[in-house]
Amino acid sequence: MIAMAAYDENRAELEELKIVTKELAAKLGEDRWNIAQIPELKQLRAYLEEAPLLDMLMYDVTRLDALEYLRQIRRAYRSAGLLILADLRTSPMTYMKPDIHADSLLLRPWSKEQIWEVLEEFIRGYLEAVKNTKQTGEQFYVIDTKEGSIRIPYEKIYFFEAREKKIYICAGREAFGFYHTIDKLAEELPEQFIRCHRGFIVNSLKIRKIMLSQNRICLADGYEVPLSRSYKADLKEFGR
Repeated sequence: MIAMAAYDENRAELEELKIVTKELAAKLGEDRWNIAQIPELKQLRAYLEEAPLLDMLMYDVTRLDALEYLRQIRRAYRSAGLLILADLRTSPMTYMKPDIHADSLLLRPWSKEQIWEVLEEFIRGYLEAVKNTKQTGEQFYVIDTKEGSIRIPYEKIYFFEAREKKIYICAGREAFGFYHTIDKLAEELPEQFIRCHRGFIVNSLKIRKIMLSQNRICLADGYEVPLSRSYKADLKEFGR
């Protein structure tokens, strides 16, 4: 499943972008797409406050306060594909910045042919990135489901938990289950992920405190996982 958000305060444009995206998605791949249409900046803020997974973003930068919020989004979603929606009144110097790192640009006034051309290039680029991720395993953990691949950035993962004969990924307010073994998973993951219990692997970059005497690990945003005696030595450098 591919998650996309489209923010454009022109509702007619927003609907047109969604229609073209759906048609291209059907043409270019078999994944199911979840496309959130968002016509107001305050609605986008509310949507992202829930910390959803976000693979791709179409974003209108013509509103005065939109650029500063986009910088916040990019800090939280560094790996999401970004298509900028702009017009000739907005200087490219304001949005062609390293901290924004746009992947593509659609300029008003645009024709349907231009929408097709730009969005097809944008989506193809994303699908190629997913393919490369499966081959290299870099930056993301990829789960294959009946609805397509789910690409979860490592930076969004708090921990993996083995229970009920499955592995569950905690990615903030979202959780994803799949069939695997925790022993094989521990061998596959990059070094930032550390086994802390027979049923848990923790993202060390999310660790805020380790309570050695209480056998528990405190993570960012209030999450906690157990720490077993046999894995304490691996996490001793984080201890308090």
